[in-house]
Amino acid sequence: MFTLPVSTGEVAVCEVDARRFRFSHSPVFFRSPGPPIRKRCQLLREPKEWTPRFTRWSALATAFDDFKRVLTKSPKVTLFREVDPIADLLVGAAFDWMSGEHITLAKTALLNAYFRLNLVSEPVSGDRTWFSFVESVIAIGRERFLAFVDPEMETLVRQIHTHIDQFRADYERTPADNHRGNVPAALQSRITSMISIKSTHRKGNFQLTLTRLSNPDQVLLDADIDENGALLRHFLDLFKHKITGGTHPHDIHELLVLQEGQTARFDLGYRLE
Repeated sequence: MFTLPVSTGEVAVCEVDARRFRFSHSPVFFRSPGPPIRKRCQLLREPKEWTPRFTRWSALATAFDDFKRVLTKSPKVTLFREVDPIADLLVGAAFDWMSGEHITLAKTALLNAYFRLNLVSEPVSGDRTWFSFVESVIAIGRERFLAFVDPEMETLVRQIHTHIDQFRADYERTPADNHRGNVPAALQSRITSMISIKSTHRKGNFQLTLTRLSNPDQVLLDADIDENGALLRHFLDLFKHKITGGTHPHDIHELLVLQEGQTARFDLGYRLE
């Protein structure tokens, strides 16, 4: 907290350039007669100035049971667009000791995506969260993860896509072909169809692209949160922040904290230090 030397009748704006945080400025305001005016300025972290401190596998709360279930059934997960596996299985010590810049960012992004998709239920019946359809993860990256899912998820996404007017408050159609290149090369010849929807700002701007594969019949999910930065720009505009570059997993951390941080037992599986 600090005091601005503004006299009655003056128009003022406060610029904040704090170390390790994004530049920010307050709305323009008028100093009226009377007692001092208090203004709150929301600061967002500068992504590269912070390091994630992950909760150990054995210490993850029960809210991560679905997350652990999936990784236990996900052998040889790779980084997005790479071939070599990060480990035979990303559980226990292998999960705890994931290291290297790209792997750490991908781990952070996966935890962000889990939190969001485990929080939001599919809107058709409302019986299951989106993440509950995930069966096994095959690749992770700083913007997305790829996973095989219960085919029922594709059925629901097609229903939302077909009857979009019923779900327009929370979802919109998006071009699935834009994500064709995200399907691993070994699976490209098996593609039979693709469908994609994106949630609105209110739901957190995640995109779900489902690819139907043949021989054998499988469904691949390409899931990302705010890949194009639309929600991030929306929030930064609200708080008058200056941004350069694209969306970073630590930016998504800030959005999740802003949206959900006051809820009971809020836990992303890591904290920024």
